[in-house]
Amino acid sequence: MQLHTLRRLLSLSVAIVGILLMQITYAQTERKNDVIVKRDSSRIQALITQMTYEKINYRDLGTPDSVKTYIYLDKVARVLLKNGKIINVRDSIPAMKMPTDSVGQYADLNNLPNNAFEKSVVMANSDQLRDKYQYHKDRSIDGKTGAIVFTSVAVVSLVAGIIISSTGDSPDNKTIGNSLAIAGPAVGIILGAVGFKNYKKHRSRAEKVKSELERRNQPLTTFRLSPGFNPLNKSGNLTLRMSF
Repeated sequence: MQLHTLRRLLSLSVAIVGILLMQITYAQTERKNDVIVKRDSSRIQALITQMTYEKINYRDLGTPDSVKTYIYLDKVARVLLKNGKIINVRDSIPAMKMPTDSVGQYADLNNLPNNAFEKSVVMANSDQLRDKYQYHKDRSIDGKTGAIVFTSVAVVSLVAGIIISSTGDSPDNKTIGNSLAIAGPAVGIILGAVGFKNYKKHRSRAEKVKSELERRNQPLTTFRLSPGFNPLNKSGNLTLRMSF
């Protein structure tokens, strides 16, 4: 009986020691925060919010307000997560370069345009220019469509008004027909003119953006596939970006 009790106590002691060793090991590997080790061996104490195959978004705990910022992976050697996991960037994540150009890279800062839109064009990077081109191209199409629709309404209203006023002997026919023949074209022409004006405005802006991209030898179309990993919830994502 005593031997059996001794064995049970010995087994319990071994189990307790094992648990304590695990806790000590976990405490040693657990970090208070994430650490980004740069390729020059310097370290950033951080709170990582998102990690993709292009860059790391994080809060810099070395600043008073823990400002939000990011770092591209071509500058990172490895990442030490606070849960103890180590990610070697060179071994496991293909580092990607920064975007092809940065804001204002192609601008003559000593001779910027006075026009606000033209200034925004020369100061934008190529990705922003592609977004601008798509926006103004879409708006020009909307304006052209509106001009065609409302001009057609004006013509149809005029023809319908003439037909109604010239048929039948009722005074109501003439009143309705004349009103339709006058009001319909007036409204249609005004709205059609607004649509045509918007078409010309946005088409001109789209052409200016296109010319700037051509000056930089940058394409109008981009296709980018960016896989990513969020260390906070251990979830993956795949971002597809297409610009035409």
